[in-house]
Amino acid sequence: MANDRPPRLRPISPGTIADNVSSTDGVSDTELVARLYEALATLPPEERAAAVVAIGLNEGAVGAAIELGIEPEDADAVARNAVQLLRGALADIDIDAPAHYGRLERRRGGATPSV
Repeated sequence: MANDRPPRLRPISPGTIADNVSSTDGVSDTELVARLYEALATLPPEERAAAVVAIGLNEGAVGAAIELGIEPEDADAVARNAVQLLRGALADIDIDAPAHYGRLERRRGGATPSV
């Protein structure tokens, strides 16, 4: 009778699931980030700084202007140029297509649901 019992379920960590889910289409988050860093490294220093501050740090043209010591309008133009260069470097990746990755989001509040 012991053999008729279903196997005992064991908890699996979210990282184990995420690391073992394979996606046949799309680019993994890890590869996308690596490609983005490679593309950023090819940018001229002014464009790279403008892109990182204005977009990456979400400080906009004003933050980029302060960082670069130029007018906000000029910083906006430099950041837009950087975005175009990054788009060109990552043109082979279809970012608009939905990709499904093995990911478990952490619940807010830290409480586990009761069963």
